[in-house]
Amino acid sequence: MQFAYSEEQDLLRSTIRRFLEQRHPLASQRRHLEEPVTFDREVWEEGAQIGWTALLAPASAGGGGVSDQPVVDVAAVAEELGRQLYPAPVLPANLAADILAREGDEEQRKRHLAPIVLGSVVPAWCASGDGTPSLDAVAVQTREVDGDLQLDGVARFVHDAHIADLLLVTCTSARGPSLVLVPRLALGVTTRPMVTLDLTRRFCEVHFDGVTVPADAVVGRLGGATEAVERAQQLATVIQAAEAVGAAERLYEMTVQYAKDRSQFGRPIGSFQAVKHRLADLFVELEAARAAARYAALALADDREDRDEAVAVAGSYVRDAAAHIAGEALQLHGGIGFTWEHDVHLFLRRAKTDQVLYGEPWWHRERLCALVDASVPVDA
Repeated sequence: MQFAYSEEQDLLRSTIRRFLEQRHPLASQRRHLEEPVTFDREVWEEGAQIGWTALLAPASAGGGGVSDQPVVDVAAVAEELGRQLYPAPVLPANLAADILAREGDEEQRKRHLAPIVLGSVVPAWCASGDGTPSLDAVAVQTREVDGDLQLDGVARFVHDAHIADLLLVTCTSARGPSLVLVPRLALGVTTRPMVTLDLTRRFCEVHFDGVTVPADAVVGRLGGATEAVERAQQLATVIQAAEAVGAAERLYEMTVQYAKDRSQFGRPIGSFQAVKHRLADLFVELEAARAAARYAALALADDREDRDEAVAVAGSYVRDAAAHIAGEALQLHGGIGFTWEHDVHLFLRRAKTDQVLYGEPWWHRERLCALVDASVPVDA
């Protein structure tokens, strides 16, 4: 099994890295930390031209990956986005593209998928009422009224909903879970920015108050979205895990370099055995997280038999590991790491926020336990 990225995927990664370093470096984000919007539409559309919204879309919509494993292509891109703490909603955009490509009809793909791929339409994913990727947590209900659909309820922790053009809403109905496309400016839709620990991204609470959309706004079949939502949850876990690995990798590199540069008692602090051991432990943790994230991407891309378990492992381990690495990096930087001017706190804020998005690690551990238990024969 090949855990390393292919030559084409490495080329895509290096292209994304150069692009972000030139057009949206981490240093440039500081002027937006206390502003209501961190999204730069011009950079977004340029990134779309490189392909970060196109990898899961079919060629007929202007999409296409660089390999026969497009989910792994997305994971490769996500690592680079994580290294720069890129704030825009690449994860929701790829989720929407994947769902429309798989479940949408021809008219929906023509009207929505191609613009998402081009970057001219920015989607947001209204997953649940508390951010938990469980159908039990969905707090938006839809009902049929005179041939149309009416939505009521609330979705929280929706990435960049206030600047999105299109909302992909997971909702419940009398027939079962459904996915519905709602224009953000539709009558009855209200977005309210939330105050979160992560200063680089913006999340919103989205209220639906008697929002009416036509019946053809349903992606797939009304009440038949259980499998599509399950795949969206798994894809979100894989992409977020890859982003966390990229962020942790860069933070580890920063910490190692600081240990080489910072001197105490006439010696670099990296020469002290206690610091060496801590850095070595963090490296092991980083590599374990990388293996878990990449295998989850491979398993989902190839639809392996252990796909569900692999995704649950990534969800339960990677973000905890990234948060621990961030906390240790802060300590190893000493006093400078606690200052506003240093970037360490931005990585720590991102890592701690990621721990509660798209299913907290305990949620994925519960799921992993259930999967393992179900695989054991009753008479074993």
